[in-house]
Amino acid sequence: MAMQTESKKFRMCELSKLREMESYGWEGEYAGQKIQCFLVYQNDRVYSYINRCPHTGVNLDWTAHQFLDSQKKFIQCSTHGALFKIEDGTCLHGPCIGDRLKSVKNVLENGQIYLLL
Repeated sequence: MAMQTESKKFRMCELSKLREMESYGWEGEYAGQKIQCFLVYQNDRVYSYINRCPHTGVNLDWTAHQFLDSQKKFIQCSTHGALFKIEDGTCLHGPCIGDRLKSVKNVLENGQIYLLL
């Protein structure tokens, strides 16, 4: 029988800040390992992913908190320009077509966004 483990909640940022910036990166420690995640705000929804390209494992952001292409329609890898759907992390263009970003569950409580790891 598989053992259920309780998720740990990490505060990312205020929803109002994410709406303004449209994407937001975060780094923390979980289970003794450094973890990097990011949020994207689009169409009144918050999407969250591990900050790692499935092609080479590099971080996706161009500069701090910048994960979107110039038209803000896709998540874009800063290394090879791969484009990922914001809604589900599927790669549509680049060296990892068909692969996906690893999503992370998030919750909104009292105007704050939290990741559940």
